[in-house]
Amino acid sequence: MQEGNVDIDRLVRQFGTMVMRQAYFYLKDKQKAEDVCQEVFLRIYKKRPELPDEQSEKAYLLRVTINLCKDQLKSAWHRKVVPMAENFDAPSAGLTPEAESVQGEEKQLLYQAVMELPEIYKDVVLLFYYHDMQTADIAKVLKIPEVTVRTRLMRARGRLKETLKGRMV
Repeated sequence: MQEGNVDIDRLVRQFGTMVMRQAYFYLKDKQKAEDVCQEVFLRIYKKRPELPDEQSEKAYLLRVTINLCKDQLKSAWHRKVVPMAENFDAPSAGLTPEAESVQGEEKQLLYQAVMELPEIYKDVVLLFYYHDMQTADIAKVLKIPEVTVRTRLMRARGRLKETLKGRMV
């Protein structure tokens, strides 16, 4: 990418789904996630940051998305309004209805457990497992040492294990 020259169309095509999913993970509301997604790309258009490569673009977009979601969650409106449950998962091919139901319940339990983690752990878990980012890249996105990322992942796994003990099939 050239200095100060942002190709918004390419960024939306390449990273739009990632930004939307990250926002939805935090907000659990499709409309609010769409609003955040639009705001993320509006900010990158207005600020035109110098992003030398694709990894920098991805890191920047994730950081802005996370920050906007956290701001949204702090707002008085969000604290007073309960979002409706939504499900982005498509039915799995080849599973019996019973197996699909069990798998869906397990996914929901895991999702709830991840979302109940403190923010410092939730961020690293989502970036590591959902976005398949390496710990070094997560450290850049969150602006923390890589050792801290690994420590938070280890602690998050421990908390998830404890939370889910006996609840998963």
